Amino acid sequence: MLCALRVSEASEGKSGPVRNPAKKVLTMSKSTISTFQLFELFPDEASARMYLEARIWPDGVKCPDCHGDRITARPARVGFYHCAACNFDFTVRTNTIFERSKVPLHKWVYSMYLLMTARKGISSMQLAKEIGVTQKTAWFILGRLREACSAPDNIDGKRLTYKRLIAPVGGMA
Repeated sequence: MLCALRVSEASEGKSGPVRNPAKKVLTMSKSTISTFQLFELFPDEASARMYLEARIWPDGVKCPDCHGDRITARPARVGFYHCAACNFDFTVRTNTIFERSKVPLHKWVYSMYLLMTARKGISSMQLAKEIGVTQKTAWFILGRLREACSAPDNIDGKRLTYKRLIAPVGGMA
């Protein structure tokens, strides 16, 4: 999750389940994280890929085509999977807003963070400068993210919705 985690020594009491006070419990903070913390969480594309896989497939990797669970990882390429049921190759980008995009996933996550934390929105020129891409690429990213925000139930058949991915970035989960 992109919301800041804090360690709590005490039990939660009336608002949640009572835990052993001697154990440390990780709880979610309701405030947004800093840009520095975001870069610590997602320094490269591999960390962003693992985060997105956990958000999109919380119960393990499922085929986006047949929703089967007879999945094998492709040994030659990290993050590539094969469904034995329907013979379909896929990644975390398949059937999401990231599909057919060569932009690294950590730049997508940073773009989500900037979009969710900006008070008056963010222009494609500013996003391009922040994430180190062209203005045309930034415009493409913002278009996909705004589409995801405007239609939370379905994005042209895409599985990635506002509540499942974009909301945790800004600390509003």
